[in-house]
This record gives sequence, structure tokens and C-alpha cells, in this order.
Amino acid sequence: MIVAGFINIIYSLIYALTSPFRLLPDVSLSGNFASAISTANGYIHSLDFIVPMDTIINLLGMYIIIETAYLTYKIIMWLIKRFPTQS
Repeated sequence: MIVAGFINIIYSLIYALTSPFRLLPDVSLSGNFASAISTANGYIHSLDFIVPMDTIINLLGMYIIIETAYLTYKIIMWLIKRFPTQS
């Protein structure tokens, strides 16, 4: 019962914080963008017999995640080192 109360409080907070976004109109992709994605998917799928594209895309995603984490770490460390010198 206490856990359910905490979950309801968290849900209410998230619901209140996202209310400005829910007031915006729904967005949909244009047909040109969707056809461009399907065309690119066809090109990538045609290369799949030479190079495993699923693996390449997964590796690229992991690389981007690692680089983003490293950049975030560097920014946080820069902020930590910068604040004590501001006197």
C-alpha cells in the first residue's frame, strides 16, 4: 500500500511535468521522409549479404553511446573542477 502510494506520487509528478508536451498537437512524418527511410532500408538490406549490416549498425550505436557517455563525463568533471575556483 505504501509502495502503491509512492508510485502514484511519482506518476502524478511525471504527469504534471509532461502536461505542456501533451497540450501540443500530434506530429506525423511526411510521406517523403517515410519513403526515404524505406529506400535507405532497401539499400542497406541489399548490402547485407556482403557485410552483416545489423552488426555494423549495433556497433555504431554502441560507439555513439560510449562517446556520449565520455563527453558527459568530461563536461561533469570540467564543472566540478571549475566551481571551486569561482570565488
